[in-house]
Amino acid sequence: MQVHDLTLMLSLFIASLTGSLVLISMARMSQKVEGARYWAAALGVLSLAYLSQISMQSAPRPLLVTTFNSCLILGHSLWLIGAWYFVYIKPSLIRIAILIVPVFILSLIFTVILPDRECRLAVIGVWLICVRGHYGWVLWQHAKHDKNEYLATQITVVVVLLEIALSMLYTLYGTFGSLPNIGSTFSWVGGYTWLVALIGIVAGTPLLMLLSAGRFVRKLEYSAHHDELTDILNRHGLSKCLENMMPLSKRKCDSLAVIMLDVDHFKHVNDTYGHTMGDAILAELGATLKTQVRSSDLVVRWGGEEFCILLFDITPTHSLQLSEKIRDAFSKNVLRLSHQFITNPITLSAGLAFSDTISRKHIESTQALADRALYVAKKNGRNRSELYSNEEA
Repeated sequence: MQVHDLTLMLSLFIASLTGSLVLISMARMSQKVEGARYWAAALGVLSLAYLSQISMQSAPRPLLVTTFNSCLILGHSLWLIGAWYFVYIKPSLIRIAILIVPVFILSLIFTVILPDRECRLAVIGVWLICVRGHYGWVLWQHAKHDKNEYLATQITVVVVLLEIALSMLYTLYGTFGSLPNIGSTFSWVGGYTWLVALIGIVAGTPLLMLLSAGRFVRKLEYSAHHDELTDILNRHGLSKCLENMMPLSKRKCDSLAVIMLDVDHFKHVNDTYGHTMGDAILAELGATLKTQVRSSDLVVRWGGEEFCILLFDITPTHSLQLSEKIRDAFSKNVLRLSHQFITNPITLSAGLAFSDTISRKHIESTQALADRALYVAKKNGRNRSELYSNEEA
C-alpha cells in the first residue's frame, strides 16, 4: 500500500490540531493536572510542523526544512516536558535547555551553514529516538497510580516502541542517503514511519485525556477527603477511612484511643499575629502530627483549631506519652515561624479517651469522651494533656 507523504502530513496536521484543541479544553477544566497544558502545546506545535510541509513546498528548501525541524524538535520536547510534570518531576531550565538547544543548533548548522541532509537526519533521528524512549520510560516508571492509568501507560509504551522501531529505520535510511525528500517520491520507510506517527497521535490523544482525567478525578477525591490547609484528613475523609478499614480493624485490633488537640488561645493568636500566621500555625501543627504518629493512625482536622487522632491497638499510658510528645514537638517546631513565640509560646491542650471495643459507635463515643477531657484540660489551665476518667463525668 502506497500512501503519499503529503497526504499523511495533512492527516497528521488535522489529528495534531484536533488533539491540541481537545487537550486545551481538558487542561482548562483540570488546571491542577500537571502536564496537560504542555501536551496540548506539543500537539499544537507539531501541527505547525506538518502544516509547513503542506503549505511551504514552493518555499526555499532551507526555510522549509528549518521550519519543519524547529517545530518538530519543540513539539516533541514539550511532549516530554509534559510527561515530566505529569509525574511530578519538575525540570530545571538547564535540563530543558540541554534537551532542546544542542539538537536545535546542530539542525541549523546542517541545514544552513554546512548543508548535509544525511547528518541532519542522523542527529534529529537519534535525538527523537532518545526523547520518545525517555517519554515512554518516564510514564512506565511513575504513572501507575491506579488500574486505568496503568492500562493507559501500557498502551502508550507499546505505541512509543513501535514509533521508535520505525524511527530507527527512518534514521538509518536517511543517514545513508536512501530516503527521498518528503513529498517527492514514495518511500515505504518514510510512508510507514509517518503512518505510525499518525497512529501515535490518534491513539495518544485519548490516552493523554485518560491520564489527565484520571489524575483530575483523583485530585478531586483527595481534596474532598483532606483539609487543604494542613493536608490531613477532614471529617469526611475520616468517615471514608473508617468505612474501608473497620472490618480489618475489628480482626486485628482490640483497643483504640482518641486524642483531641486544641491550640490554646487561638483567637488571641489570630488577633495578635494575624490570620496568615494563624494558618501557618495550624499547618505546622498538621505537619507535626503527621511526623509523630504511626502510619496506621488517623489524623484529622476536626474543625477550626481542633484536631483529632485515632490510635489503634494502644494502651492509655502510651497514648498519654504520645500526646505529651506531640505537644513538646509542636512547641519546638512552631518557633520556626516567629522568634516572638519564644517569649509568647504557642501551646496545645489535649484530651484523651480509651476504649477496648472497636466499632463506629464506640469510636464516636470515645471521641466525645476525649472532647470532654479536652474541656477539663482547658479548665485546669491549658498547655496539658488530660486522660478521661469516670470521675470527670
